[in-house]
Amino acid sequence: MQVNPLISFCNGKQEGFNYFFDTYYKSIYFFACKYVKDSAAAEDIAENSFIKLWEKREQMGSESGLRGYLYKTVYHGCLRWIENEKRKEKVYRVYKESMDVDESGHVENMIKAETLRRVKEAMEELPSECRKVFMKLFVEGKSVVEAAAELNVAVSTVKNQKARGIKLLRMRLTSLIVFSLWFLVSSFLTYSFLDRCLF
Repeated sequence: MQVNPLISFCNGKQEGFNYFFDTYYKSIYFFACKYVKDSAAAEDIAENSFIKLWEKREQMGSESGLRGYLYKTVYHGCLRWIENEKRKEKVYRVYKESMDVDESGHVENMIKAETLRRVKEAMEELPSECRKVFMKLFVEGKSVVEAAAELNVAVSTVKNQKARGIKLLRMRLTSLIVFSLWFLVSSFLTYSFLDRCLF
């Protein structure tokens, strides 16, 4: 005697599952394709609908109800997929805009970073006493009086070393920063040009 496919399915039999999978898979796959426009995603959604159907098999009272459940599950699966793709696209768009909408911002950030690096290098090359004063005043944020007390020197000494350091830094940094700015800007413009041409 031939067993009713629905009864077989509801009882957890593999034959019942195979019957409905073979009967409806192609139709719900094409149904999903109409929404997601992506064959791999449509396959996943269609297959997932059968997994959910299997989990609910004991609640299926008729083949028409089973069929309706499949299409409903696929439809909601497509909506979730579309919503997820929109979120990913939004995240990508925000990321891309933050990275390359304002190219002048890139140049500005590069200039700031390079300038700070050059200043730190120049400070390291100051004479020992001068460097100590600069570290207290400009790195640690001490006042002239506080720096003098901590270094155990006169306030006038701190002021003199500060003036000397500023003069030495100005002489050293002027040429270095001008060269750095030229190099950074030209490098960035070259990169932007190649990025547009190649990508």
